[in-house]
Amino acid sequence: MAPQNSIPLTNKIHVPSGSHILYFFSNHDKYIENAVSFIVSGVDLGQHVIIVDTPDMYEAMERKLLAESDEERWRPRVHYISQADFYETYADFQFERVLSNLHKVIEPYAESQTDIRLWGQVGWRTQEDTVDKLYEYESRCDIVVGRYGYITVCAYDANAVTAAVQLKALQTHPYLMTDETLVLSSLYPHVPGEQSMHPVLSAQQDLESQMDLYKQKLDFAHVVSHEVRNPLTVIKAYSTLLMSKVKEPEDRDKLKAICDYVMLIDNEISHIINTEQMLSTDSLWRRKLTVPRELLLEVMEIMDVKARTQNIQLYHRIRLEGGERLLSNATGFKLIVSNIISNAIKYSEEGRPVYFDAYCRGGNLVLETEDFGVGMNESQLERLFQKYEKTNDQKGGQGIGLFMVKQLVEHHRGEIEVSSRLGEGTKMTVRLPMQESAVGEVG
Repeated sequence: MAPQNSIPLTNKIHVPSGSHILYFFSNHDKYIENAVSFIVSGVDLGQHVIIVDTPDMYEAMERKLLAESDEERWRPRVHYISQADFYETYADFQFERVLSNLHKVIEPYAESQTDIRLWGQVGWRTQEDTVDKLYEYESRCDIVVGRYGYITVCAYDANAVTAAVQLKALQTHPYLMTDETLVLSSLYPHVPGEQSMHPVLSAQQDLESQMDLYKQKLDFAHVVSHEVRNPLTVIKAYSTLLMSKVKEPEDRDKLKAICDYVMLIDNEISHIINTEQMLSTDSLWRRKLTVPRELLLEVMEIMDVKARTQNIQLYHRIRLEGGERLLSNATGFKLIVSNIISNAIKYSEEGRPVYFDAYCRGGNLVLETEDFGVGMNESQLERLFQKYEKTNDQKGGQGIGLFMVKQLVEHHRGEIEVSSRLGEGTKMTVRLPMQESAVGEVG
């Protein structure tokens, strides 16, 4: 199975990245302890931490941080915003104003693709007649933080808010945190089948055994990479040097082919390592705003080489302007694209074309591949995304590429469609939700 997309919330609790967590606190000391743990865990991951709280609470956090952690390590990454300034609670609680402030805080980090996490004690004054407005505000906050993929804690003083406020808040946060525990919110509309954060012991043992296996394979891949890449670098250097000296076109073509194969082998090693890293390292599944056009162009460079070495005609169109944004992970996104194109090339006949098209439509980034190769029957299609399943034993590979594609597409909240006919070819379409403010439609 793919690893759970979990990162430390505190020293003891892990949650999916991008989680919107409701925290009802009752004990002041426990609150400070959890906030500091949240800060330290974020700093350990290389994130910046935004704290929205009262001056007294933040001073208590600082005192604990100074006593327990190296100030030079955390100080540059922790950013404090006064609760009164953020929620502007001098007179009243205006939802549109607070949402505007939230966007102002998040946007600079999103534009610079800086990973952050947010902790805020909500400046709420109990007003029975505005509970429905609170629900609307928190619902929109849930959408905003989910769009950016940042982990966010909304803290409320359990002693200061009414039961009505607590019930409404539970409907807009996937997770409920108290001073001691973290559970799935019982009133939030979760995905069917979603599990609690703490698996049973047997499931945890199975997961740990599988993760150990992946890490062993990754260590082996790194050793092989080191031993193979050194001579490859020498071969490529000599080939490039000779190309500048030979005059016969036929000799230059042969030397160019050597360079292509060296580049292809190097990429295959990177591909194996990246796949094993995605299978064994939770942090690599964390998503942030990326520029898909640049990543696509990077993948196309090596796919052109792969097609050329296999005498396949690869035609690709990247119909993106460059301003589009995708909530993604660069390694994972490139694995999706390289796997679907690589598969199309692998199962094509020599001299036949493979088409790849990337464009935006209906709020999605659409990735399409089409080949006219061996194709698949119904039975093969049903097993296509199963782990270690290969549809053609005559071709190389471990049978894990499309399994990874399926896991990654679902992680992106996207979908994948495959149509194929035996002996006629295969068409694969991947749709990934785009950042709403940066979608340009292509007809």
